[in-house]
Amino acid sequence: MELRHLRYFTAVADFGSLSAAAQRLNVSQSSVSEQMADLEAEIGGALLDRSGRRVQLTAEGYVFLEEARKTLRAAERAVDLTRQSLHGEIGTLSIGFFLWGAGGFFPRIIREYRRTRPGIRLSLIEMRAVEQVAALEEGRIDVGLTRPLEPPFDRTLRSELLYRDPIVVAMRPDHPFAGRDVPLRSLANQPLVMVDRNSNTFLFDSIVSMCAAEGFSPHIANTASSWPGVLTLIEAGEGIALVPAGMRHLRAKGITFSPLLPETLSLGLSVSWNPKNQGVALRDFLALLRENRKRIQSSGGS
Repeated sequence: MELRHLRYFTAVADFGSLSAAAQRLNVSQSSVSEQMADLEAEIGGALLDRSGRRVQLTAEGYVFLEEARKTLRAAERAVDLTRQSLHGEIGTLSIGFFLWGAGGFFPRIIREYRRTRPGIRLSLIEMRAVEQVAALEEGRIDVGLTRPLEPPFDRTLRSELLYRDPIVVAMRPDHPFAGRDVPLRSLANQPLVMVDRNSNTFLFDSIVSMCAAEGFSPHIANTASSWPGVLTLIEAGEGIALVPAGMRHLRAKGITFSPLLPETLSLGLSVSWNPKNQGVALRDFLALLRENRKRIQSSGGS
């Protein structure tokens, strides 16, 4: 059954005349008559009583009219929603993030996106960088604020660098290094707390290499599988740590941060997405990040 049958039928019901319906629909009366005949043949019974001066609905016609109008309203709504989706006015967008990487600029970006796209339903999911990459591959999130892509994911996903997060020294406020710049060589005799190598191979190996270049091997007192775990060990007095500056957004009690000299080591923060998802909602979110990239970079992610 075609929507055209329903439109013609409801017009006849509204105007009580084939000719008036034809005029309203801007078609010939014979076309309306043919459509009604086809409709009744498909239904298997009469929907219209043509015996009087005005066309009347049969009992079955009244039943059909109510459902026909529901169907037409649903079709019109489907068209309207699709048009709104095409223009980015409605839809959904799932965003993965990790707090200590995107904690500075993320709330402001989300507020701005909600303001400009109020019809988009956002799903904000906190997850580690490695979890975001898997979620992008599997389609569980649309976009992620994560670390730069590594092989083999850089071949299937797309990514753009937003800013680089410098590595700083985290310690208890009563540590002698608190409140001043910390030269890397001064860490030679310090117990270090590190995120374990399986969690962040690049940073672990980079710290070891940097220390070796300064002529010493780091004294690794303890490790943790997550950054919050590293901060907990620092607060417990296990040592100090080299961490991304974005960790300050965790607002850990009993922890202070100092610059590391030289400022040569950093971790990138990127926006990554699956190219199979090219919806307007994603496109507009990426555009918003690009518009704010200089501000994000100049403020160090804040």
